[in-house]
Amino acid sequence: MSLIDIFINNYLMIYELLGLLILLFISAHISQDIKKYTRITILFIIIVCIVHNAELIARDIKYTCELRFILTSIKYIMYPLILIFLLPIMSPFEKAKNIKWNLILISPLIIFAILIFTSQFTHLIHYYVLDEEGFSIYNGGPLKILPYFVFFGYFLLFIIQIIIYLKSSSTKIKLIMFYIIICALLGFILFFALSDNDNFVQIITSSLLLYFLLYYIQRATMDPLTGLLNRQAYYQDMVELKYNITFVLSIDMNNLKYLNDTFGHEKGDEALKTISKILFTYAGNHSYVYRTGGDEFIIFYTKTNEEQVIEYIKTMKEKLAETEFECAFGYAEKRQFDDIQDVITVADRFMYYDKAKMKAEKKNNK
Repeated sequence: MSLIDIFINNYLMIYELLGLLILLFISAHISQDIKKYTRITILFIIIVCIVHNAELIARDIKYTCELRFILTSIKYIMYPLILIFLLPIMSPFEKAKNIKWNLILISPLIIFAILIFTSQFTHLIHYYVLDEEGFSIYNGGPLKILPYFVFFGYFLLFIIQIIIYLKSSSTKIKLIMFYIIICALLGFILFFALSDNDNFVQIITSSLLLYFLLYYIQRATMDPLTGLLNRQAYYQDMVELKYNITFVLSIDMNNLKYLNDTFGHEKGDEALKTISKILFTYAGNHSYVYRTGGDEFIIFYTKTNEEQVIEYIKTMKEKLAETEFECAFGYAEKRQFDDIQDVITVADRFMYYDKAKMKAEKKNNK
């Protein structure tokens, strides 16, 4: 196999990886940590590609048992390692970006690495022997499918994490991720069941590109300070959800300007983050939480009745009372043919009533 053949066979992968690197370079919505993990993943994919092609070349060279064994072992280890470095990109857990957590996560892979790198002597997983002409021949041991179990184990962990991460995302985002996961899984199964080729690089590369593009699209609809949906998502969902919305809740933080002017913008940012976390956590099921302005928030509810909305507001107010910050709330029901903008206006009006009531109560208590 010539270098030209290798380049042609891997052209699509090279094209996609270079495109992804360009996207990383120009992306303003992506944090440096996520860019770092994505670059490491790309590096690992390139290593697997090099190792796989080196192993193909070694097949046609005599007396390469040890070399082919090492190359195959590296390839089997790199596949789950790629998944491990994909986990922090869409992680619902802060600890997924923590070094200690990654060491725990990688522990099963370390045990697997020990087993696979001693397999040439133990014959547990795979090993190579020379035929009569001196060419190396692959042999599988009693645990020959263990590399696939390890890979699919990490892939299952990846899927579970994605499900948790996207639980509050729109149906559209969930369907796109479902498509990416199912197509990748189907590709792995087809390669495993119907082919002797164990080179998953192209599947992983295409899936990574789609995965990153979805992440980029999602980040573009998120408020960078609070992590809530932003104004762009708000306008989009006003159209896409207009027949599903049952209630609109308008929320406005009190005294943000006072906090910024008196204690600095860091205090104001802290207040917005604290309030946003409470709104997101206790808004209830079938809710879409947006930061639409500096201290303004909107929640769209679907499949929710008035009693539930009142209970959610009560819970959010109770949680806010445990902090030093406060918000005014106002809600309005949207019937089937109501104009969504009119409903938002009514919710805003009730929110301002609540704000005035809170100010009057404070004044009377002085």
